[in-house]
Amino acid sequence: MPNSFYYAAYSYLDEWLRADSKFHDVLAFEKKNEKSAEEGTKWLVEVSKSYKVARTLKDIGEKPRLKAAYDALQEFTEPPNEGNVVRMVESLAKALHKKYDLFALSAASKFLWMRFRSPIIIYDSVVSRWLHEKCAKKYDGYYAYYENWLCKYHEHEGQIRNACAELRSIKKFTLADQEPNEKIAEWTSSRWFTERVFDHFMLNDPVRNRQSGS
Repeated sequence: MPNSFYYAAYSYLDEWLRADSKFHDVLAFEKKNEKSAEEGTKWLVEVSKSYKVARTLKDIGEKPRLKAAYDALQEFTEPPNEGNVVRMVESLAKALHKKYDLFALSAASKFLWMRFRSPIIIYDSVVSRWLHEKCAKKYDGYYAYYENWLCKYHEHEGQIRNACAELRSIKKFTLADQEPNEKIAEWTSSRWFTERVFDHFMLNDPVRNRQSGS
C-alpha cells in the first residue's frame, strides 16, 4: 500500500491515545513521586507486551514480573540530553543484561522513552533495516543507529510537521475526537510526537514490507 507521512501522523495519534499516553502517564519522570512501584511495574509489563519485548526479558521468578527492570529504570533520575542520551540507553541495556542475561537494547530504549520521551530514540530492528537500506551504511550499536536515525529525520522533518499540523482538521476520524484542539496542537507540534511519526513512517514503508515478506 502507499506510504505517507499523513498516514503515519494519523496512526501515531491513535497509538498515542490508545497506549503510549497511558504508559507515559504512569512511568513519566515527572510522575516519579505520584505513582507506586507496584503500579509502575504493572504498567511496565504492559509496555513490554505492547512493544513486543517481553520475551527478551526472561522470567527470572521475580514478584512482580519485571520488578528488576522497573527498579533499574528508576535509577535514571535526570532527563537526558543529546550529549548523554546514547550512554543512558546503553547503560539501561547493560543493567537489564545483568538481570535478564540479554543485552535488551530495544527494551531499554522503549522503557526510557516512556519515562522521558525525546531525545530518546526507540531502537527497533525493522527500523534498523530501513536505515541500513536508505543510508547505505553498515553500522553496529545504538550510537550509529541514533546518528543515522536523526539524519533521516531531519531530512524529512518539514514534511512530517506539515502532516502533523493537519491532524486537528481530521480529529473526528481519530481517537482524538473528544480532545480540545489546543491539546492536539500541543501534542502534534512536540518533538517527541513528530519523532514517533517518523518511526511509524518507517515501520509502514512498503519497500520494507516487501523485503520482509509481509
